[in-house]
Amino acid sequence: MVFKSEPLLLMPQTGLTSFIFSNPNNVADDKPIFIDAETDKHITYGQLRNLVFRLNHGLRRIGFKKGDALCIYSANKVDYPVIVHGTVAAGGVVSPANAAYTAEELAYQLQQARAKYIVTSEENLKIALDAAQQVGLPKKNMFLFGQKAIDGVLPYTQAILADEECPAEEFDFEEAKSTTAYLCFSSGTTGRSKGVMSSHTNISTNCLQIAQAMKKHLDYNTARFIGFLPFYHIYGLSAMIHLGAYWGIPVVVMPRFDLAKFCQAIEKYKVTIAHVVPPVLVLMAKDPIVSNYDLSTVTHYQCGAAPLSAELSMAVSKRLNSKCVQSYGMTESSPGSHIQPLDNETHGIVGRMLPGMTAKIVNEDGKGKFKPLFAAVGLGERGELWMAGPNIMQGYLNMPNETAATIDNEGYLHTGDVAIIDSNGMFSIVDRVKELIKYKGFQVAPAELESLLLQSDLVADCAVIGVYDDSQATELPRAYIKVSSGVPENEETAKALIKFVDQQVANHKKLRGGVKFIDVIPKSAAGKILRKELRAMAASEAKQSISAKL
Repeated sequence: MVFKSEPLLLMPQTGLTSFIFSNPNNVADDKPIFIDAETDKHITYGQLRNLVFRLNHGLRRIGFKKGDALCIYSANKVDYPVIVHGTVAAGGVVSPANAAYTAEELAYQLQQARAKYIVTSEENLKIALDAAQQVGLPKKNMFLFGQKAIDGVLPYTQAILADEECPAEEFDFEEAKSTTAYLCFSSGTTGRSKGVMSSHTNISTNCLQIAQAMKKHLDYNTARFIGFLPFYHIYGLSAMIHLGAYWGIPVVVMPRFDLAKFCQAIEKYKVTIAHVVPPVLVLMAKDPIVSNYDLSTVTHYQCGAAPLSAELSMAVSKRLNSKCVQSYGMTESSPGSHIQPLDNETHGIVGRMLPGMTAKIVNEDGKGKFKPLFAAVGLGERGELWMAGPNIMQGYLNMPNETAATIDNEGYLHTGDVAIIDSNGMFSIVDRVKELIKYKGFQVAPAELESLLLQSDLVADCAVIGVYDDSQATELPRAYIKVSSGVPENEETAKALIKFVDQQVANHKKLRGGVKFIDVIPKSAAGKILRKELRAMAASEAKQSISAKL
């Protein structure tokens, strides 16, 4: 069965820069668009456009050519969007890198993207210099945010920014569809990260899809975003740098997440829409700090990047008296594909597909594999979500086999996520195909157990994985727990949590793998639990246990 969303009313006909600065909401030049939460420094709409086209001019002047790649390696900066939009305006490819990367990880991305230039920050410069040396990128092609030169590396404002503007590189409809604008690298939770090729049309179409879906819910004149989501991640890149500029909505920029500063910025700047990830909502639901601030201007918390349970969503809504809704997408879908309507009060869903898309939910064959020869299922049935539309990526950089394994010959992206759709066209994401725990032939969803554990006052945060037990020849669900303040990490607490779960789940879902205490649940910048790190930890513990018995 194929599910279709409503038709997309408009398709972008130009390159991304012309689209972003088409100004559909007639934004005034003096309206602040990007605001530094720490210094109050801001860039107005008119200044943003001017800086972007001056950077475009300057890049061309130093030899930047159409198709060249520029890497941004930095935490969020108020002028980060200038580098992004200026590079795209010059016909280039932006490859934003995780600001926490090691030199080796950064070098890998630079090499894969064939980046010829880097813009970095003072705090990241040492690692950037090391990575650049590894790949042979000259120091003269490295530039800094800020106003001072360091170790021979000049600020981009001195080295690149021209006095005069230069028009953006023009793309017709066909060129925009086939020309890469971004190379965002996937989180790499199951191996080395993959470069996702997103075209001009992928990104601009996704803006129009979201705009059409959210049109009746947004007042562009009063809306304000808060931008702590890392701009190097497709979620922050899309919601803040693209939609903020396209819609003319001010974005309060934070370099990284800090709960007190986050709440303080919402109160000070009267933020109306907070784009968040589940770990932030865990704090919003439980941390006493939140009660010290007036967060009443927030109309809703828009959660994405990782699964949000119904229980956590309800807890946030109840405590903050604000809507808490979920969206869904992937780097490979540029990134949005589903969004929950604000007039829908259901918790735990990701909402409807964005306009112009089709989807299938494909059943499992009983061996844990999802293949085309098994029929797409109907309403209310579980299966892997496959989806197609104009926002689906071009493919993985230099990885034709991985691309072919992810996008089939009908254009469907195989998401790896297990989904259900109801009679109202609302989708729920219930787990990852590769993360399902197989206990004696039964499937156990880690997200379900995590959602349950987070309802306990003993738990501040948690993650669940499967650990293999040779004696039973099966995986056993194990919980890794960060306890709430004042809760002892002892056998009594572990037994209490196991009993708490046992009383509320079917027999095959019990925590037979036990409970382990941990200081921090490992997560990606987007809030996804890094289960491979927990599996490595479990494997190490198992080896130590065997050695101790010998």
